[in-house]
Amino acid sequence: MALWLDCRRTPPEAVARSRAEAAQTVRDLLLPVVQGVPADGLTANGTVVAGPVHGPAALRRLMRGLLSQAAPAPGPEDRPVAVAVEYSVPAVDALVNAGLDRIGGCEAKAMRFRAGVAGAHLLYDMLRRDLSSPAWARAVARGIPAPYLLWSTTPGAGPDRGAEYAEQCLFPGTAVALSPDALRTFVQRGAVAGPTTPDLVEARRVVGILDWFGIRLDTLVGAQAPTAQAPTPR
Repeated sequence: MALWLDCRRTPPEAVARSRAEAAQTVRDLLLPVVQGVPADGLTANGTVVAGPVHGPAALRRLMRGLLSQAAPAPGPEDRPVAVAVEYSVPAVDALVNAGLDRIGGCEAKAMRFRAGVAGAHLLYDMLRRDLSSPAWARAVARGIPAPYLLWSTTPGAGPDRGAEYAEQCLFPGTAVALSPDALRTFVQRGAVAGPTTPDLVEARRVVGILDWFGIRLDTLVGAQAPTAQAPTPR
């Protein structure tokens, strides 16, 4: 599990200070938006961030796109870049919460803030199964880096909730991106007893209840990402 510093919504002048504070903890940096221009989907270490995806359907489309672009690297200078597939836990919660609020009632209210983590657990299991397929095994054997999941905890989550999201998604081979404030909260908590394997029983229970309300996580689409796009090869 790798911790990233999410500075996309941090003033550029504050980024150096935040990064210095987290130098011993953070593996990568999501760069700030400068004068309204995003950092072209690249992290400070050159990882391509694809997505965000909000559910299994979007992840399937993105993985097909990545696999179709997978080709042998002709030389060291053209080494393929790593790809992190972003899944915004609070964005999924916000989308589902809005639907539950429209439905109303105690039963719907009781399901608020459950969809994001449930979806994360399902996507982790789904990606593991995808990467064990013969097609991806051949791609990895040719030197194509296997994509991995990046759990982002902004926007919409304060320091405490951001740290809680991170603690519920501590799966091997993934990364979690925290705002500077949420990262401080996460570190201050000291020992973290998060899951190392997805709780698929609980995740599927949440999905079943949301289906009953007419809310389908499988086809959830966020306002900021109507379709998940695979990154352009570099």
